[in-house]
Amino acid sequence: MTGRLLRSLLLVALGYAVLAAASPATTKTAPETALYRIQRTVARIDAEAKTPEGETRVVTRLSTQLGVSQDSLQAQHDAWGLGYGEIAMAYGFARASRNGRTPADVVAMRSAGTGWLDIAKALGVKVDAVANRMKRHVGPKSAH
Repeated sequence: MTGRLLRSLLLVALGYAVLAAASPATTKTAPETALYRIQRTVARIDAEAKTPEGETRVVTRLSTQLGVSQDSLQAQHDAWGLGYGEIAMAYGFARASRNGRTPADVVAMRSAGTGWLDIAKALGVKVDAVANRMKRHVGPKSAH
């Protein structure tokens, strides 16, 4: 009987160990990916640009940082149907590319259904480098 009891206890303990390993509460969260950091930055830029005053701030800031006229940015915004955060992302990928692609090339790849990681691979871009550059495009946090 002692052998059966010991086996039963071991099976119960093993069952708890398996459940604990599979439980979401005990699994470690993966580190935030560079692509997720970029997408979070894009969302912050687009959120800031939702008001006319915010859009003016974003366009002015991006124009200076990207070395592109405000009129060009607004024309790209209208023609490409993208938010300013996504436009900044397209510029980031194009500028980091090793094969001279333009932001319009990046937008065309994305519009054709190519995923961002595949675009990065095709351009020879390290997504982490783009994520680090994208941080500067976000304006200062408001003190509301």
